[in-house]
Amino acid sequence: MKKYSMENIRNFALVGASGSGKTSISEAMLHNAGVTTRLGKVEEGNTVMDFDKDEIDKKMSINLSLANLEWNEVKHNIIDAPGYTDFKGDLISSIRAVETTLITIDAVNGIEVMTEHAIKYADSIKCCKAVIINKVDKENAKFNEIIEKLSSLCEQVIVPVLIPTGLGDKFSGVVNSIIRKVCKRGKEIDIPEELKDDLENWHEKVVEAAAESDDSFMEKYFDQGSLSEDEINSGLKKAIIQCRAIPVFCCSGTQNIGIKEIMDLINNFFPSPKDIDEISISQNGNEEAINLGTYSKKVGYVVKSLSEPNLGEISIIRMYSNSLSTGDEIEIAEKRAKDKIGQIYFICGKKREDTDEIPAGDIGGLVKLKNAKTSLSINEKGEGIIVKPFSMPEPVYWKTIKAQSQSDEDKIGVALSKLTDEDPTINSGMNAETNENILSGQGEIQIGIVQKRLKDRYNINAELTEPKIPYKETITGKSDVKYRHKKQSGGHGQYGEVYIKISPKEIGTGFEFVNSIVGGAIPSKFIPAVEKGLVEIMKEGILARYPVVDICVELYDGTFHDVDSSELSFKLAANHALKDGFIMASPILLEPIHKMQIIVPTENMGDVMGDISSKRGKILGMSQEDNKQIINAEMPLSELYGYYTSLKSLTQGRGYFTQQFAYFQKLPNDLAQKVINESKKER
Repeated sequence: MKKYSMENIRNFALVGASGSGKTSISEAMLHNAGVTTRLGKVEEGNTVMDFDKDEIDKKMSINLSLANLEWNEVKHNIIDAPGYTDFKGDLISSIRAVETTLITIDAVNGIEVMTEHAIKYADSIKCCKAVIINKVDKENAKFNEIIEKLSSLCEQVIVPVLIPTGLGDKFSGVVNSIIRKVCKRGKEIDIPEELKDDLENWHEKVVEAAAESDDSFMEKYFDQGSLSEDEINSGLKKAIIQCRAIPVFCCSGTQNIGIKEIMDLINNFFPSPKDIDEISISQNGNEEAINLGTYSKKVGYVVKSLSEPNLGEISIIRMYSNSLSTGDEIEIAEKRAKDKIGQIYFICGKKREDTDEIPAGDIGGLVKLKNAKTSLSINEKGEGIIVKPFSMPEPVYWKTIKAQSQSDEDKIGVALSKLTDEDPTINSGMNAETNENILSGQGEIQIGIVQKRLKDRYNINAELTEPKIPYKETITGKSDVKYRHKKQSGGHGQYGEVYIKISPKEIGTGFEFVNSIVGGAIPSKFIPAVEKGLVEIMKEGILARYPVVDICVELYDGTFHDVDSSELSFKLAANHALKDGFIMASPILLEPIHKMQIIVPTENMGDVMGDISSKRGKILGMSQEDNKQIINAEMPLSELYGYYTSLKSLTQGRGYFTQQFAYFQKLPNDLAQKVINESKKER
């Protein structure tokens, strides 16, 4: 395959809300470049990017996908990221791998939650941004309103470069505000009279953005009030690279209007890998930046790893420095694990073209790497450079997953490990307290896809159920009890008697065992058996079969028999004594409480706050950011398990939250009794 120098490569990720038309735009780009002979449609399931069976069935992007094309001797690497909030892990990986985040906005729906996520993630690593307002041919399409909203959301200057000739059925072409020409199907025509005033305003914005990128341009602009076309082009590109300006384009992806003009502007204004000569990394625990112009060793990033039954492991790789060639030995920095490079491909949807290397600045695919998983870093041996990752979002949706048959239960762990390697926002692990395998992630659709892929890829039938809550048991009072374990059945018997005092400790301080035996009432060799008996019953639970925590048990007296006493006898005596004493010491159940940060549109704040209160939540404080309300709250885990669906319904999908465990607190008596009754039924 043809190889390109770094200055002739443009890497960009199409990101934005589901349904905003990212896949249709990439389809039009590929068609314009001659990669495809006809324009594929999402509805017909024949697009280059959405080739997975699940994507075709659901008519939406589920996986990050890669394609490449050549446009006027410049290579475009296009990453199409899914736009549904459940799959924001792929959005994050996409932005890390490119120089430009190309945010797609539906002209009818306007700014949506994934638009805001994309802006936030791109800003956090200073990735250049551009915006496409798509579907301007649809009824009720907006343009100026979206520009205003973007201006309030972004710190950078919003620069409309391609403007629609009209909206809805009046849209027929785009106006280039730099050259002040209307482009219709690739032809330039003069500006209609009704557009001239607006166009002058847009042109002035472009000139101002270009002037602010360079002191000499600014000086000329102040002196003469204008810049040449070459100066505007040069200044606007600088402003984009400096993350000072965000160019805005408009188009209709399905009608392929405005797409060729956007592709020309990508060549002209988007930074090449050579233009971005620095990346943030972590090395030996220190965060710093490396200069890609001077650093000569291999540095790469695993954008996505996939496991396909027929091909095995496939990894999409972005190379920042040096090249990756067949036969190279590499090290995955985060794991300190080696891999050897085998087959290398350039990828276009599901099609792959053999190559012998991925040069610096380019993106390609590798097959059958054992350790190269999503979001990990590729180095030469011993370098230990970790391409600075994003913090992946915490889970907001949980299910217990279990194979339906015992034979599948033996296989499900390995299969889940492969699926979670593909998406770091999915977690799977055994909860030791409830003995359940918990599958967690970003939402119902994402977890449902995991269940479906277990069946389709690995022939494992799995069921999803609500997780149990890992309650704890403790006490609020004190007790003083004795228990004698005595058993005689011929030969040596069993004998052990213990006197114990039980008292509560502060929540979270754990278990304390105090040995106050004096005078040899119990021989010292049996004391560890007493403690072991206590610990065993605490793990098993007494009130409702949940672990006992935060108590102090003092062993202060007892009796023994010279012949019949044994470790087992004292272990059982301690076990029964704690059971009896625990019930006498005002036992309670503790429930886990999680801290939450809930981000919602201002208009939904009242409904959301009411819902939090109805779920036994506690609001700790609020703040405002633009038109969003940030609510800091606490909520019991039993209510949190279903909160994703509730918040989604209340905010029409625009609200989201993060959470993490905070502490345990007493479960109200009425709810505790229900839990105790449920436990008795199970027994």
